[in-house]
Amino acid sequence: MKKVRVALIAGKMVGGGVESLLLEIIKYIDKETFVIDLLVDEDSKIVPEKEIKRAGVRLIYIPPYQKIIRYLFALKKIFSENKYDIVHANVSSINVFSLIIAKSSGVPIRISHNHNLISPNAGVLKNSLKRFFALFSNMGPNFRVAPTNETGKWLFRNKDFFVVRNGVETKKFLFEPNDRELIRKSLNLKDEFLIGSFGRMITSKNILFILKVIEKVILEGYNIKLLLIGNGPEEKKLKLHVLKNQNLKDKVIFLDNKKDIYKYYSALDLYVFPSTAEAFGMTAVEAQINGLECMVSKGVPNEARVIDTLFKKQRDYSVNKWAEFITNRNQTFDSLKRRSLSFEAGKKAFSAEKMVEEIEGIYRDAIEKN
Repeated sequence: MKKVRVALIAGKMVGGGVESLLLEIIKYIDKETFVIDLLVDEDSKIVPEKEIKRAGVRLIYIPPYQKIIRYLFALKKIFSENKYDIVHANVSSINVFSLIIAKSSGVPIRISHNHNLISPNAGVLKNSLKRFFALFSNMGPNFRVAPTNETGKWLFRNKDFFVVRNGVETKKFLFEPNDRELIRKSLNLKDEFLIGSFGRMITSKNILFILKVIEKVILEGYNIKLLLIGNGPEEKKLKLHVLKNQNLKDKVIFLDNKKDIYKYYSALDLYVFPSTAEAFGMTAVEAQINGLECMVSKGVPNEARVIDTLFKKQRDYSVNKWAEFITNRNQTFDSLKRRSLSFEAGKKAFSAEKMVEEIEGIYRDAIEKN
């Protein structure tokens, strides 16, 4: 049987959730059937080249979509030369460009995978551009995928789409007491109650809000620290805010993106996710698998719930209410309870292998129909 050639369009790789999902696809997909090329913007900050090559995938750098003319010409050339059977685009509303080029190049199966939503605090310009591109989102694809119903309906409107939940490599995120000890030691922590939030530092992640919450908890006399892992355009602003604040400057730890970020969950005592709009909320799933209680905002969809006892959704963005929730936590660490919760969540979480099986199913179904 002739192998099926697939172009996975990643956009920018900056250490976010979409990249993790794509890495799971290239790791677990049936290599006997599918040959994958991964197309990545050349201005990406974090590209795990070794991991990609180890998976037997060809990595192709392309101009960033901001340089739209170069971007379109590069795609046209790549699509024409490689004769792909499938182009699977993962840049949400920006998929319109690559999939129209794929259509004009005669690619028979064109999949638009949306990983995004409108975020209330992302800014008028950014949201206006998203809404504008969304008007044309159904011109290129003949198959559509989203992690939740809400995410699919926002971009694809009244068109049919597949819902494929984001899967996670569950074994990697299980609680590990040795990781807890080593990471906390490296961070010079002793008995502090460690709260964490991991992800790209952008406006929609609402990190400034959680800094205000943490400050209130500190002023009430609690021995806590906040660990923030990630990079992004808001990074300098957030660091400056902490530096200028006497109550926060010794209580907040900033770390760059980590390849082994899964180890850092074990060091935490509580995970917070104050985002204003999440298409799925992958780090909440990872944290629950680690046995962590997750305090999430109304902007995180219920699809990120793994077990009820760990998924604590807040109705609003009240600093006082979030602070009260934190101060009511039992700050005595219980390793046995954490292990038990981690094991329970690990069994219930949607695995990366199952996610890739569903995506393979979409590929095979599309091939049959075409």
